[in-house]
Amino acid sequence: MESNYFRINKKEYCHITDEYIFIFNSKDPHRIPLEHKLGEGWGILSVLNYVFFFLIFMYTAFSVMYYGSGFFMNPINYAALYLLYLSMKRIVDGLNSSRTPTISRNKIKSLTFRTPKFSYPRLVIYFDGPEGKVLKRIIPVLYKQEALPVLKKLKLVE
Repeated sequence: MESNYFRINKKEYCHITDEYIFIFNSKDPHRIPLEHKLGEGWGILSVLNYVFFFLIFMYTAFSVMYYGSGFFMNPINYAALYLLYLSMKRIVDGLNSSRTPTISRNKIKSLTFRTPKFSYPRLVIYFDGPEGKVLKRIIPVLYKQEALPVLKKLKLVE
């Protein structure tokens, strides 16, 4: 099995073959990992996000009932509203993303390579998930200079 690869962290590599993009823990894969059919919707972190959202929502609801029109006079309520927004965003992102180690190349809708200023570069893959849902897989890249030649050689990015 011939694949092109680049490092995503110190111990894992992203391999790209003609049929799959997959993550494995060595340069020379001896097998292709199985594809997960489930998204991140019920992972441990997602459940903790649901609990946190519920607690912040209950605090906000009781604060609105207690303070009434003076709700915005207390500065801690602004922080509660901001945390409520962030936890809702994390829940929505968790429902639309996947941690699968294997993605079939014929299921890929789009692939972008992002290089933020204050973070590691990342490969963002949108692909068809179960039940026709489009899921997102974010693969962090350890070294940009390792990944870009591989992606350009395979004509995945310009």
